[in-house]
Amino acid sequence: MATVQAEKPPAEAERAGLKANAIGFLDALVIGLASTAPAYSLAAVMGTLAVVVGVQAPAALLASFIPMFFIAAAFYYMNRADPDAGTTFSWVTRAMGPWLGWIGGWAIITTGILVVGSLADVGARYTYELFGWEAAAGSKTAIMALAVAYIVVMTAICIIGTELAAGLQDVLIVIQVGALLLFAGVALYKVYDGTAPEGSTRPEADWLTPFASSDFSTLVSALRNGIYIY
Repeated sequence: MATVQAEKPPAEAERAGLKANAIGFLDALVIGLASTAPAYSLAAVMGTLAVVVGVQAPAALLASFIPMFFIAAAFYYMNRADPDAGTTFSWVTRAMGPWLGWIGGWAIITTGILVVGSLADVGARYTYELFGWEAAAGSKTAIMALAVAYIVVMTAICIIGTELAAGLQDVLIVIQVGALLLFAGVALYKVYDGTAPEGSTRPEADWLTPFASSDFSTLVSALRNGIYIY
C-alpha cells in the first residue's frame, strides 16, 4: 500500500507569526512606560487631581498604585499560565463566558480609541504653542487636523514594523521624561530658592500620606483620577 507523505509547509507558512526577539526587555520596559503617557498625564489629568485633593495628589498617586499593582500581577501570572494576545477578552471568555469576555474586550478597545484621540488632541495643541502659533492652538479645526495627522503617522509606523515603533518609543520616552524631570527640577529649585511665584509652597512629608485627607469621598475621587493616570 502506498504511503502518502504530508506536504512540507511552504517557507511563508514557516515564517508566519511574530518575529523572534524583535523586542527586548528594555524596549518592552520603554513601551510600558510610554503607555502611561507621563507628559500627557501631567498636562491633562494632574491639574484635575490637584483641584480635587490639593497637595495630597502625590498620596493619591501612591494609593492608586495598589490596585494597578494587583492588576499587573494578575496579567503576569495569567500570561505565564495561558499566554494569549487577546488577554482580557480571551481569559474572561474562558472563565466567565463569551458575553463578559466581549464586554471586557469592547471596553479595552473603546478606552484605547478615546485615549488615542485625547493624546493626539493634547499633543497637537501643545505643538502649536511650542512654535508660538496661538491662533492655531485656539482653533478646534487646526487642532483636529494636526491630531488626525499624528494618528495617521503613528499608525503607519506601527504597520511598518514593531522594531521601528519600539525605536521611536525609546527616543520619545527620553524626551518626555527628560522634559518632566527638567520641569520638576526647576520648580523645586525656585521653591527652595525663594523665587517661585506667590502662593508656592515647599513639599512636605504629609503629601505622601493618603489618610491625611479627612474627606473619604474626595479621596475616592482622587483615586479614580490616579488610576486613570496609570
